[in-house]
Amino acid sequence: MYQYHLFPMFFIFVLISFAALIDDMTLKVFGRNKRSKALFLGFATLITAIVVEDFAWFVNRWLVPLESDPKGGQLMQYSDWTSKHIGAINAGNFVIPVWYLFAIGLASIAYYAAFRRHDKWDYE
Repeated sequence: MYQYHLFPMFFIFVLISFAALIDDMTLKVFGRNKRSKALFLGFATLITAIVVEDFAWFVNRWLVPLESDPKGGQLMQYSDWTSKHIGAINAGNFVIPVWYLFAIGLASIAYYAAFRRHDKWDYE
């Protein structure tokens, strides 16, 4: 079994541990009337974290393969679970799952919604 979760999950644990601090800082930046921007920011960050964690698993399989893994030393392939449902785009020796593109697009829209007109926020 891959021990990929030790390092990527550390960052997730840090985010969870400091969630109250991040929330307080976010609400002070946005002001009380701009909590929807904090919601968009949380949504975008969650999507980004899911994509990064998934990609990190495959990078770990590529860089530090197990001897018992028949796909060890390879990045994502068409036969991997992350590429099966919606499909993937061929990028040479590996594939890019289509859901990555959708997720990055949604996260970009959410980040835009969270940070647009940031110079006009009220600091209550």
